[in-house]
Amino acid sequence: MAGSQNIGEASDNPVAINVTAMVDVIFCLCLFFMCSLKFKQLEGKIETWLPKDRGVLQTPPPKIVLEEIRVFMRWLDGQTVIKVGNRPPVKSDTELMQIILQMSNDFKKLGKSDFPVLIDALPDVPWRDVIHVLDLCKVEKLERIEFAAPLEIPVKAGGQ
Repeated sequence: MAGSQNIGEASDNPVAINVTAMVDVIFCLCLFFMCSLKFKQLEGKIETWLPKDRGVLQTPPPKIVLEEIRVFMRWLDGQTVIKVGNRPPVKSDTELMQIILQMSNDFKKLGKSDFPVLIDALPDVPWRDVIHVLDLCKVEKLERIEFAAPLEIPVKAGGQ
């Protein structure tokens, strides 16, 4: 009985199975599938459907027309500095409203009646100043007054 290597009693394992051949076959199958496996290449190929009549312009873009009146409010040296668009800082409420009404009339002359007045205030500007500008716009019966996420443009003191 030197050929049979039963561990335990003969009644527990009545059939002796030679697993060496089965392990060889499984190993060969694993090698076969690993060698024949093709990975789908994701990098380097992007399927896109771009329009053929639009895209990179050969000529400069047409003049960009802003369709909003943006009031920038910044806290600088202990006071609120107010600018309208890219104009210099305003000195008084009447100057502020003159600029806003002039821009409003310019929009109306171009046939644009639905334009917002965006109040762009940083978090450090006191709320009383923001509400004051809002009230000035309401007095002039401007319809669309909105608050904008701050667009950071440095404001220098002294009218620059």
